[in-house]
Amino acid sequence: MNYAIEFHDTHFPFLHVTARKKALKHSLLSVVEGLVIIKLGKQEYAIEPGQYFWIPQDCLSSLTFLPNTRLNRCDFSIRLTDEFPQQAGFFKPSSLLKALVQKLSITQQRDQYQLDLLAVVKHEVLALRPSLNNSPLTNSINQWQPGCEERISRELCLVLTLREARKMKLSGKKQQDIVERLFAGNEEEFEQLCFLVFGEAL
Repeated sequence: MNYAIEFHDTHFPFLHVTARKKALKHSLLSVVEGLVIIKLGKQEYAIEPGQYFWIPQDCLSSLTFLPNTRLNRCDFSIRLTDEFPQQAGFFKPSSLLKALVQKLSITQQRDQYQLDLLAVVKHEVLALRPSLNNSPLTNSINQWQPGCEERISRELCLVLTLREARKMKLSGKKQQDIVERLFAGNEEEFEQLCFLVFGEAL
């Protein structure tokens, strides 16, 4: 059932990439641990632990959740007639909003207490002024190319390489060609890494 406002505390044990599509709801994202990468147009933005990000309804984007990422997400239905922010971007939460999100992550779903907390979250969100800015990590991710890992950790380089492999597979490339180009032809290593990062074969 779709509620006017919903809260989810979600854990992604493996790499998860969403399709590029328009958002059906307004969403507030708060990364607890791990890393989320959002693609808006041709630019990607790294949402790091402790950061908050706003995605307005109708915003065209795709999301990459790295392995072992925990995310708090609050979705607001388009049925709500309030004037929500129309700009996607980062924002600094008020002390109250921060406390509300933390409290919601340990509150029972859909009881009256949670509904009361969500109503206050909505009022806080209406005053947001999100903006897009590039962190050093965001710049490194946008400059990254397969085989280049000078500016980012080896772990992130591996995840981005496997995401690239998935993209090539979806576009119709043969696995043999993907392995040759991204993994120096080492099929066994590629298959092991797929199970490690995706939790399954690609």
